[in-house]
Amino acid sequence: MNLFQELRQRRVPQIASAYMVGSWGLLQFLAFLEGRMAISPHLVNLVGLTLLFLLPSLVTLAWVHGKPGKDTWGRTPKVVLPANVLAVGLLLLFLFNGRDLGAVTETIAVEDENGAVTERVVPKSEYRRRILIFYPENGGDPADNWAREALAFLLTLDLSQDGFVDPTLPLAMPGTIQDAGSPDGHGLPRPLKRKLTRDAHIAYFLTGSVTRQGDQWRLDTELHESESGKIVADHTLGAGSLFDLTDQASRQLREDLGIPAAHLENNIDLPVAELTSQDITAVASHVAGVLAITHFNNWADAEKSLVDAVERDPQYAIAQNLLSNVRHILGDTEGAATATAAAMSNIYRVPERLAFMIKAAYYYNQEQDADKAMAVLRMWSQIYPNDVDAYAQQATFYKIRQDLPGAIAAYEQILAIDPSRVTYLEELADLHTQLGNLTEAEAYLQRYVDIYPSRAEGYQDLAGFYSKTGRLDEARDALAKAQLLEPGDLGLSLNLIDLDIKTGRYDACEQALADLFETAGSPRDRLRIRARQVNLASLRGNADHMISILEAFYAASLEVQNPLQANLAYSVTLPIISQAGRPLDALSRLAEVRSRVPAPYTDLVGLGEAWVYADMGRTDEARTALAANVVVVDAFKFETFRSSVLLVEGLIREADGDLEAAIPYYRQAVDKAMHVTPIYSLHLARSLRLAGETKDAQKVLQAALKLEPAHPELHLEMAHLEAGRGNLTQAQTHLTRVLSAWSGAGPEYQPAQEARALAEKLKAS
Repeated sequence: MNLFQELRQRRVPQIASAYMVGSWGLLQFLAFLEGRMAISPHLVNLVGLTLLFLLPSLVTLAWVHGKPGKDTWGRTPKVVLPANVLAVGLLLLFLFNGRDLGAVTETIAVEDENGAVTERVVPKSEYRRRILIFYPENGGDPADNWAREALAFLLTLDLSQDGFVDPTLPLAMPGTIQDAGSPDGHGLPRPLKRKLTRDAHIAYFLTGSVTRQGDQWRLDTELHESESGKIVADHTLGAGSLFDLTDQASRQLREDLGIPAAHLENNIDLPVAELTSQDITAVASHVAGVLAITHFNNWADAEKSLVDAVERDPQYAIAQNLLSNVRHILGDTEGAATATAAAMSNIYRVPERLAFMIKAAYYYNQEQDADKAMAVLRMWSQIYPNDVDAYAQQATFYKIRQDLPGAIAAYEQILAIDPSRVTYLEELADLHTQLGNLTEAEAYLQRYVDIYPSRAEGYQDLAGFYSKTGRLDEARDALAKAQLLEPGDLGLSLNLIDLDIKTGRYDACEQALADLFETAGSPRDRLRIRARQVNLASLRGNADHMISILEAFYAASLEVQNPLQANLAYSVTLPIISQAGRPLDALSRLAEVRSRVPAPYTDLVGLGEAWVYADMGRTDEARTALAANVVVVDAFKFETFRSSVLLVEGLIREADGDLEAAIPYYRQAVDKAMHVTPIYSLHLARSLRLAGETKDAQKVLQAALKLEPAHPELHLEMAHLEAGRGNLTQAQTHLTRVLSAWSGAGPEYQPAQEARALAEKLKAS
């Protein structure tokens, strides 16, 4: 009898066939339950692999027991069955260890800002899908170009109702889009779109085109995996309105992303027109306002577009909220309050996750209740415990308050939810650096490099860390590796210039920055260059050049930042003019800035004013200006300003001649600063030296010079210290560097005059 006949006699093929059919039926049933009951797909895979891997045991049992008649157990089944079961168990343990085999959702208890507790069903983080939705191109009349961004915006808003989907638009990353060579998110080739998506660590991206054909709209879409670049799904959809087209596309896209059918049937999925406006022209105006801000930083045009949107539909809550923010920035407090009231009265029309952001901003800006705003953000993270945006907003609030451990916990939670969000490793490294946890900080950055060794940004971030901590040679090495990967990157060139400034190559840096500015391709690039030029000018002591560069920096800021940000940043920079010997010029410019900063932030300008008044010895005016500033800092818990406030407190007391009172404020300023700041260390060291505490002064200066080895004012202070100790040779060495840096300083620059006087004194000695 041959083997085939033996198998048939023992009914092995029949039993194996029945087993396969039954297994297939079971898997189909489980697949049905996966979609209808939202059970984990890992359970289906586990059962399928178990049935497959146990096939040797089934065949062995069929061989032994399939033949009619009395059966006996021999050695083979006693060995095969246990060995097979053990091997299957070990293999499945390896494959599914840590996998969630339960439901794809979970039930949680949440507490709102008023203390009420409710239960919610939310998706687990593993099953959320991130997608970057690029603006579709217009396949028809150029007059319909507005529909490109409008459709992408509507689709993103519709998808945001679903906790399983995390959509993003190009307008959420305008700097990245500009660096890619597109001012508005259009004209990007598909390979570049894939690169942008991968660099943002997003798993999917959507491309396509939208076309109006008579009274019908058509949308052609392609869903891509960012890692492989392959097309997951493509569709052609049609409808009589963009609203209906969006609703179709939203449902289809969620199906393509593998969202469970049970969830799709039961999840809240309001028509997108109910979330925005029934008037498509109002939506188009709203989107135009959004784009005016995000891609073009044109806040005046944004206000015009948003006013048109809300005049067409006063119940358009999202547009009202944005209009409130724009008016707030532009200084129209009354108009902002009106728009806020309209937004809050219609907030039921907003997707819940966006509603949390609006409510938090309302409590923070309108009610000036930072604690209640944080309570809303906590509620957001309770209801959507896997929504990283909730924790990102919390981290922002914590950083404003200088609650660094709180911010660290929020970012750690993001990485626990979604390990692919590796961009937050840089944030964690920065926070640990501020806390002095340098080993932990470096480990976070090295972790990114280990995950993505072929991406330049990892080495760039490491270089930044090394630079902040005084490891300048290692910083250069890391930047060299980054430039091998991205040889034409402007940011890397600027980082190298930063290192050259730290080491005193001032003339070469001035020329390099001027050359880069000539070829700068975007407003963002120009601002980055101007910021370096301001830093360099502040080190060289020429007041005329400093003022010229500051004005250029301010103009560049207005191209990139909103007017409030630009004016406040300008105000805290203007005291360097006073230090260069032009206090009245500084006060004049600060008065202009004050007139442009709206309430309730106007008195934040008082920080710069107080600094200049202290430089001039007008301490009563300095106290008045600073007190008004502190009221705003305390109200909004702007703890990031606290170190500067403490520094100015010290300056005021030193100007009054009370060094003993000034020193504790300088110490606190150094301790509270987000990074070691040379100017803070300088004031502390000088006051310590003048108070006779020369050992402490030397320690402060040595720590600062490790980070800024060429800083001329630090070297001047060290020269004073060494001269006072009688170490004239060392003092002269420091002075040589100082006088070289200030060779072009003007006669009003007091530190340069001080250095020259000390040099003459040393020469005479």
